Amino acid sequence: MSSDRNDEIREISLKLAETLVEKNKTLAIAESCTGGWLSKVLTDLPGSSEWFLGGVVSYSNAAKCKLLHVDKDSLNQFGAVSTEVAQQMAAGAQRVFSASIALSTTGIAGPSGATAEKPVGLVHFATKTSTNLMTTEAKVLMGDRTQIRQEAVLVALHIILRELAVSTR
Repeated sequence: MSSDRNDEIREISLKLAETLVEKNKTLAIAESCTGGWLSKVLTDLPGSSEWFLGGVVSYSNAAKCKLLHVDKDSLNQFGAVSTEVAQQMAAGAQRVFSASIALSTTGIAGPSGATAEKPVGLVHFATKTSTNLMTTEAKVLMGDRTQIRQEAVLVALHIILRELAVSTR
């Protein structure tokens, strides 16, 4: 695990916290491939209870359905690692926590689980705001399992910052 990346994650997390407080916004997270790492990074910050409402680690498909109300048909048709499921996860987290913005992560950290269409490192991200703005993004991240998950956390933080800037103009 790169300490440079950890420093960058900490720096972006602090900027995100500052932005959420400044804009009086709240955040919720729905994680799959990041396994709670994003929530941990956020709650490492003193005062995070002011803006971080909570997170759901929905690693299994059953948890995605039960906790975030992801549609079973979407899981069957598109798979857990898909834009459609990422959107439903973000919408579920936003609804469950009534957050200003929610973000989801779902992907293949490896080393197994990949297909020709869905390689190791593929991560789908989605955000959903309380004003119903939905965004999605997919990236193929490089590295071993830990590096992919760490990069996914970093990408997620950047996405949240970007979406806060867009949604509050």
